[in-house]
Amino acid sequence: MDGIQAVLLAEAAMVLIADAVAAAWIFRIYLRNRRESALAFSIAWVFDFLTVLFTTQRSATLQLIGLLCLPTFAGFIFYGSVKFLEEESINVRHKILATLSLMPPTFMVYLLGVYFYTGDAFWTATSAAALGISGVFVVGGGLLLMGVEEIYKSAIKYLSIGIVLFGIHLIPTALFGLQPWYGVIGFTLSSVLIVFMVWAMIKLTSLEMFLPVEKAAPQQINLKPGALIVETDEYNELKEKLREIPVLAFVRDVSDIPEGWECYFVTTVPLQSKFKTTVHPTDLAKMTEISHRYFETFAASGRHGVIVIDCLEYLAVYNSWDGLMKFISKLRDFALMNNGTLVIVLDKMSLEDRLYAQLMRLME
Repeated sequence: MDGIQAVLLAEAAMVLIADAVAAAWIFRIYLRNRRESALAFSIAWVFDFLTVLFTTQRSATLQLIGLLCLPTFAGFIFYGSVKFLEEESINVRHKILATLSLMPPTFMVYLLGVYFYTGDAFWTATSAAALGISGVFVVGGGLLLMGVEEIYKSAIKYLSIGIVLFGIHLIPTALFGLQPWYGVIGFTLSSVLIVFMVWAMIKLTSLEMFLPVEKAAPQQINLKPGALIVETDEYNELKEKLREIPVLAFVRDVSDIPEGWECYFVTTVPLQSKFKTTVHPTDLAKMTEISHRYFETFAASGRHGVIVIDCLEYLAVYNSWDGLMKFISKLRDFALMNNGTLVIVLDKMSLEDRLYAQLMRLME
């Protein structure tokens, strides 16, 4: 028994250290970029620290205070996830909202199940309730973060998976928490997941794209926010007007690219010498990520971002039309949200009338 207690104390100490490091590190990042999501995540780890600290005490009063700290931790995780999406100008997916609407009846069924399984009304009304409501909001926060996986890649993927798993693992804790054999198993699992979440969150908030952007003087560009389609001749004229602007361009024709543009040559051939910035035509996710960060950066610095795509026909060869339209729709939304402009260079005769009409409706 002493050996088990020693293991539990060692794990508790490890979690307390991880919580303290995460809270301090992420708060330091908040002081640099003033992102509310970073502040919320930092506060969340403070309450997880208090949860572990109080629930490992012998005092019943302190343990109840610890149970109050756990839902508060979950609340800040959920709030931080919502603010993170808001800061990234990403709308919450309707499927996630629909899933969350099922939580109230599911929570009641869960409480009844715990009561019938344990037969302990006090445990059900205190520990099980705290664990259940915390699990709901922690899982909800993890699901929300999955909405930016295309942009932040593995950093957000690991964090969202860790958060969801942590929320789910609270359910068996409520059921078996009164059983002596579950003490070490449950606390060990919780400790591993918390340390994993701390690592993933520090990794995410330490990314360069999470840092602030210096303000710059607004540019004078006679382009409305949103998206537009231009013919080749119009594009050549527009290119001259934008020659001194740091435009982001996905192109096939690299014969006359302004020097100040950030250009990506869209090709299936991995050219390593002349063109260092190439992208495969099927990698729409990468182009979405690059475009999102470009618009976000320019909006944060007070400038008007412009993205040019002069290879829509080429992209249509390697991607389904529906997939391509979803890609264009995302870029158009990014442009509108960040006061930027998406320019599609297209020869009208290169598309069927039906497809061209669909594209025009999408751009409007």
